Amino acid sequence: MELRTALFILGMVVIVIIAFVSFHRSQQKPYKLPRNLHRNSLSGDDEVDPLFEPRQGPLTSKKSRLKKKDTPQIEETVEPYIQEDHKKDAEIIPAPLVMDVEAENPDTLELDLQPSERKEDKGPQKAIEYVALIRGVESISRDQALGVYRQHEYTMEKQNGIYGFNIANGLWSNLEHEEEDSQFRDICLTIQLADPDGPVSESELHRFSQMSLEVAEELDRPIVFSMDFDDALVAAKDLDRFRKEHDAILVVSIVARSENGLTMNAIHREAEKLGLSYSEDNIYHRIRKNADSQTDVLFSMANMFKPGELPKDDSDMHTGGLTLFMRLAAVSKPVDVYADMVKTATSLASRLNGILVDQETRPVNKSMTISQTKSILKLASSMDSREIPAGSKLAKRLF
Repeated sequence: MELRTALFILGMVVIVIIAFVSFHRSQQKPYKLPRNLHRNSLSGDDEVDPLFEPRQGPLTSKKSRLKKKDTPQIEETVEPYIQEDHKKDAEIIPAPLVMDVEAENPDTLELDLQPSERKEDKGPQKAIEYVALIRGVESISRDQALGVYRQHEYTMEKQNGIYGFNIANGLWSNLEHEEEDSQFRDICLTIQLADPDGPVSESELHRFSQMSLEVAEELDRPIVFSMDFDDALVAAKDLDRFRKEHDAILVVSIVARSENGLTMNAIHREAEKLGLSYSEDNIYHRIRKNADSQTDVLFSMANMFKPGELPKDDSDMHTGGLTLFMRLAAVSKPVDVYADMVKTATSLASRLNGILVDQETRPVNKSMTISQTKSILKLASSMDSREIPAGSKLAKRLF
């Protein structure tokens, strides 16, 4: 009786262990390529879009080439984007990469599990670009990738480029600007869907797609596009419509009270007191250094009458008014810039004995500026939700 009881208990323990192991294995989901892979599909049951959640982490290799049959299974962790404010582009902290390589020589790979030095990720931009991802297991040099790309490169009207996922630092970068000995794991070809000249045409998008397929064929790698061709055409028109709806120019003007108008001598004196900078095109700007130590124009001030210049060589010249203007999409924190522009215009109007008016020549009052501020907030919020923040590099490319 005791022996049967012991055997029964032992059997139950074995069953529980088997059940636990089976359940644990069922919860492990291997990395899979997306369902819309155009060729060389490695899996038909896909759950992860590898294009915009790229395999992260620096990787160094003693032996760069793996046999094609030894396709590694990758379990990856992606750190979130860190964005301080609209003046700075997002930075990616490369996350550790864990690889289980079932190759003939598993000891030929060394993993650097320490995050690399924080650098700017300069990869494809899904918000405004149509992207072709050419993904691979083997590393590829910059010159090899660029050589194939240039053999098949078509003439494009829209901005286009080639990017690589750098093995050394785990970041995307433009291959045209990389070192010759740089090694890459994945390659992306991109074309901008819309710009100030309008959306990409069907014929140009077709040329780009054909070029991407030819490059992938030459490299003998699978390719996947960020969206279907027809969807890309729709997205291009939608992006162009978005651009037109958000390309707002905000204007306030100063009209002289006196029939004699405003003298250039007084305009220059007061503008410089208020910190405006005189430019080569003979108008004034409010400028600011951005995160890249480059100069951004926040708003400008010009003569209300054509050709808009405020010449310094004729201080006795008069004008009937001045116009201050800003482009919402071109500046970060547009609400603050608008407030500064109105404050500057109000001070100038007081000092020059002028009247502050809107585009319809109606005197500007507090309720009007509040209403305008609400409109700016709405447009800026819409741009944020589209992941094209006002004043960002993406916004400057689109607008």
